Amino acid sequence: MTNEFQKTLAAVRALALKDLEAASDEDIRTELAAEGIDPDQLAASIAVSLDDVLASSLRQQAAAAKVAMQIHTPPKKLLRPTLDRIKERIARAFAADPQLATAFREGGRQSNADLETLYDDLVLMGKISDTDDVC
Repeated sequence: MTNEFQKTLAAVRALALKDLEAASDEDIRTELAAEGIDPDQLAASIAVSLDDVLASSLRQQAAAAKVAMQIHTPPKKLLRPTLDRIKERIARAFAADPQLATAFREGGRQSNADLETLYDDLVLMGKISDTDDVC
């Protein structure tokens, strides 16, 4: 389409919309009836069409999300240092950043798995460098 044609089409649409906005509901019903169109049937068919378009769009979005999830490469497996080194590095991270805080379920002593997960989280947050020595 040429630029001139697009401008003409936009002007026609604007005039049609202005005409439609100026018409009352009864005027529109009368025009449709004069053309042999049942207004209620037309409204129902438009509603079905809109439902179909919406459902199709949602299916496309879901399919695209599914594909994106399938091609997403999982993060590299973190090589962790020894547990003693993990504890030391976590303590250093908390000492270096006074705003850093954590909470543990059940409030008691943290399990080794809790500490390893905390270490992984701090590495992902950039609070601990994963380029240091790994044992």
